[in-house]
Amino acid sequence: MATLKIGDNIPVAGGKKISIIDFIDEGGQGEVYRVEMEGETCALKWYSKITPSDDFYDNLLHNIRMGSPAGCFLWPLAVTEKINGKFGYIMRLRPDHYSKYSEFLTGEARFASWDTLFVAALNITDGFMKLHSMGYSYQDLNEGSFFIDPRNGEVLICDNDNVAPFGVNLGVKGMPKYMAPEVVLDKALPSTHTDRYSLAVILFRLFYIDHPLEGKYTVQFPLTDLNGARLFGEEPLFIYDPENKKNRPLPGAHENVIRRWPMFPPDLTAAFTKSFTDGLKNIDSRITELQWLDVLIRARAMLVRLNGREQFVNCYRPDTVPDGCRLLRTEEQIIAAAPETVLYLCQTDCTSTDYRTASGFVKASVSNPEIYGLGNLSQDVWVVTLPGKEPVEVPPKKFAPLIPGTVIHFGNVTCKVF
Repeated sequence: MATLKIGDNIPVAGGKKISIIDFIDEGGQGEVYRVEMEGETCALKWYSKITPSDDFYDNLLHNIRMGSPAGCFLWPLAVTEKINGKFGYIMRLRPDHYSKYSEFLTGEARFASWDTLFVAALNITDGFMKLHSMGYSYQDLNEGSFFIDPRNGEVLICDNDNVAPFGVNLGVKGMPKYMAPEVVLDKALPSTHTDRYSLAVILFRLFYIDHPLEGKYTVQFPLTDLNGARLFGEEPLFIYDPENKKNRPLPGAHENVIRRWPMFPPDLTAAFTKSFTDGLKNIDSRITELQWLDVLIRARAMLVRLNGREQFVNCYRPDTVPDGCRLLRTEEQIIAAAPETVLYLCQTDCTSTDYRTASGFVKASVSNPEIYGLGNLSQDVWVVTLPGKEPVEVPPKKFAPLIPGTVIHFGNVTCKVF
């Protein structure tokens, strides 16, 4: 039930005021309202159900002074003054076309394409790389931390009130099933290292829906505190652990991961296997955000659209590559290419991690659909050598033929067409 009234004016630290427009929602800590602050419509999270500490309040003020790590964070903009010990913080509003992360797990929301799913995973990972690079840890990463636009994979990271500098903890542990084993067992406080475990869970569920530690062994036990500590802290077991099969997914209960595990490229499955075997207990074996970006970029490069349908190509097994698909092999990765395939700067420039900016696209010839060309969308001149021919330049907006045996120099990246 709303504890603030429409029209109420709440003073904000620093001299501003906000006016309550209407009630939006409530959660375990309090309520969310639509408010007006200096002519702008924002959201207010009001802690009506708990009384955070003075350190929590001061940490919010500190984070506001430091500023948001990136535009994808619904970062605190201001904190209200305390009223009878209660207060809240102001942030940007979430646009209506974003869905809750949890809605993708229940099927209430669906991505427009597999590529859009990869974009969302890349955006989540990039956001946490920026957060950690500022010296922060999120500390409570869970399924309530994100809103995602199912049309394009854009992500908003919310509930940033627990974010604190590395080494600082304000009492939060996290949500069950998303906490690192050492946090479950009270052997460590949330940190960047535990964030990386939670990030792996978030990414796993984004791709496979089911939980990485919930299989036919764990579902035997009711989730009491004691069982939770054992199954997610003392003896966690990955459902696809290559050396222990006792916790495999249970048919009828875990159909999503059973169907999807063999579908995605091997780079992805290898990364998750490492995350939930070695990474369960060894924090140095947890995959960093930069490593996740590399994994996701490699796996996304094996997604093509053929005959109007998306499909994954195992580029490490050329004998399985479908008709109508080319392979572009660089020193770092293999890219599956078919009409409508887009190359990004991170693939044509070895110094870049930019997975958003297109640098090339594949198009079939109008006169002969079996002949493909790679259009140059970059600002650079490519140097292309066809089999048995002299090198030629391909300036921006021109095409390089994707004939097997062709070598393309993008600049500091070279690929060969197969």
